[in-house]
Amino acid sequence: MREMLGHAPGRIYLAVLLLSVLALAVAVGMGITETPDNGEPVLIFGWITMPLAVGIVFVLIWLVAYLIYFFKFWPYR
Repeated sequence: MREMLGHAPGRIYLAVLLLSVLALAVAVGMGITETPDNGEPVLIFGWITMPLAVGIVFVLIWLVAYLIYFFKFWPYR
């Protein structure tokens, strides 16, 4: 962790991860992942439930950040 904080790309990488965690917490806190009062779940594309969609977006953000940082900016090649 100390090495990542020692250069700008590492700090940006950690900031992206922190922002994604905070965005997920806000989404859950706002009730985006809950089932509405009528009992019908919110579906995207007709089959993806909202909690699954939020989880997929979260994992994709982490995956893209990981791939960019470790394949382009990793200081120990």
